[in-house]
Amino acid sequence: MHTGPQHTGTPPPTPGGGRGGPLLVGVLSFALVFLLIVGATVAYLVLRPSGLGGAGEQTTTAHSSAASATGSASPEPTEVVEQRCYSPEYERTSTNPSGKLRGGGLQFIPPAEYSGRGSTGPASFLNDTQIARGEVEKNWYSSATVGLVQWQPGIDYPGNEAASQRIAKCLFTDGSWGGKATERTWDDEVTKPVTVAGMPGYETTAVVNFGHDTLERTDATAILVVVLEADEGPSALVLEHAVGVTEHEEAAEEAYESLTGLGS
Repeated sequence: MHTGPQHTGTPPPTPGGGRGGPLLVGVLSFALVFLLIVGATVAYLVLRPSGLGGAGEQTTTAHSSAASATGSASPEPTEVVEQRCYSPEYERTSTNPSGKLRGGGLQFIPPAEYSGRGSTGPASFLNDTQIARGEVEKNWYSSATVGLVQWQPGIDYPGNEAASQRIAKCLFTDGSWGGKATERTWDDEVTKPVTVAGMPGYETTAVVNFGHDTLERTDATAILVVVLEADEGPSALVLEHAVGVTEHEEAAEEAYESLTGLGS
């Protein structure tokens, strides 16, 4: 038996180098951990509750809700542009009693000099109208009109005083003057409170003078508008007569004096 010092021999080299085994184990461990992380992430994304969507889904949902709310909201009201001289679409709602012309809440006896009849004329803001006309000369008339005051929808009614002024002035600016009377002027306007047949209201009078005309019997037209608070609502009598034509001036007075409400 050999009892002296023993010398360990050098082991044979391992294929690939002496540290190949530990390196391979480390690589495999890292790959396994990476796969576990990736698998867990994919499983979370697939199995997560639908209510916990990402920011993109939240943005879409919020946008959809906003769009839905906008769609259900009432549209903004359209602003009404006021017409200076409004003419409503004609509608006849009254019936003339025997011997009288009726419109709105007023009626009058047409004077004998005004033998012509009509339903619509140049007076603005009136509906349910009836008209009596008297010829001054060819294609030129005096007239008496009765009707219901009807203001433009969407525009507040200004009251009977302002209504009488507006209706009168619109006869000057938008009346049926044709080419016989030009260079017209609006003169002597007066507005005052009145009571006619127990109905309170306002009367506006004025004279339209002609700077140039081809008429033989007159050079001006007198205008009278009375707006009264009738039971059926504000109603008006509108008188236009040739200045200087005596029979027409008297006829206008007769029409006004015969004016009553519907109960008279």
